[in-house]
Amino acid sequence: MEDAASPMNTRTNLPRREFLIGSAFALGAGLTTWAASGARVKVGFAGLKHGHVYQVLKRAVADPRVEVIALAESDEQNRKAGERAFGKPVRYANHRELLDAEPQLDAVVVCEEYGRRGEAAIAALEAGKHVFSDKPLCTHVEELERIAALAAEKHLEVHVDFSLRHMWARAAVLLQQGEIGDIVGCTFAGPHSLSYEHRPKWYFAPGMHGGVINDLMGHGVDFAHWIARGPFVQVLSATRACVGFPQQPAFETAGDAFFQLEGGATIFGHVDYLVPAGHTGDWKCSVVGTKGDAVVSGHDGFTLRPAGAPERHLAPNELRAESPDPFTDFIGVLTEGKAPLRSTAESLHCSLATLLAQAAAETGGTHVALPPLKTG
Repeated sequence: MEDAASPMNTRTNLPRREFLIGSAFALGAGLTTWAASGARVKVGFAGLKHGHVYQVLKRAVADPRVEVIALAESDEQNRKAGERAFGKPVRYANHRELLDAEPQLDAVVVCEEYGRRGEAAIAALEAGKHVFSDKPLCTHVEELERIAALAAEKHLEVHVDFSLRHMWARAAVLLQQGEIGDIVGCTFAGPHSLSYEHRPKWYFAPGMHGGVINDLMGHGVDFAHWIARGPFVQVLSATRACVGFPQQPAFETAGDAFFQLEGGATIFGHVDYLVPAGHTGDWKCSVVGTKGDAVVSGHDGFTLRPAGAPERHLAPNELRAESPDPFTDFIGVLTEGKAPLRSTAESLHCSLATLLAQAAAETGGTHVALPPLKTG
């Protein structure tokens, strides 16, 4: 446990007004709009280290508003896979080469090893480029603070590829409209299969993964924050475990975190890499309100139980947002100034919540406050 004087236990609140002001910089002054000129957004890819990046690359290549300029990747096998997907050579080994050689870039997609993402995002922002990142955005709070300050100072967008808002948007609308009253509690779980034989080997290298909570929990943290419409104010407690994986006994396979939102609502999340081989996991979220409850999952859809009213159900394919995915949102902000499902400030706020939960799990910290991010 941390002692009372530790920074892990210094309690400060994040006022609702301050949070809303912070959210506004995502659409604030200084955004460049390409629509008037008809030019496309020039995008470079810094890293091809995770399979998630290929969906983003596919969308970027197919989007008429986007011109993919170049890819950067150090691993030879990943370079070949990237060349097959892109149809052109991967010319650069890392983000530094990419930024030096392609100053005309407008935005950078970051998909390095988790432990190197913060460095790549910071370099892109310092060079004046917007950033779209696979999750997690970074592995250290100090990196996130620098990212937030640069984004605000230079009026740049930073979006993270959290997906549950897009998958469960219609469920969120009903919950935000008060169908079960005010949300007072939420429990979510995100079980995953590790698929060790297919997992990149850097996952298990010291300093590259950054912990199971920061790796996986951002999706659920982001969705819970969205439906409850309030910022996280503290990590009440967190824990992690290295179990069930003898091939890599030091690798974290399970994590839990307990959060509190402004206003008192509590959020509990569990994530793991313990789904049996050959099977798939399923995100599931249970929500308790003052006038009912609800459950939403990827496999089963949405069940709403308002007090004194019939149960309602929506199938999984009825829940998706009109906006197809976070990357398309990101490009829409840049080209048309469209409000995305998730702002820069929200991406950074939810990233901070998972980073602090990971740190609390590692140190035994409790009642860890989320300080306001410095924005300039």
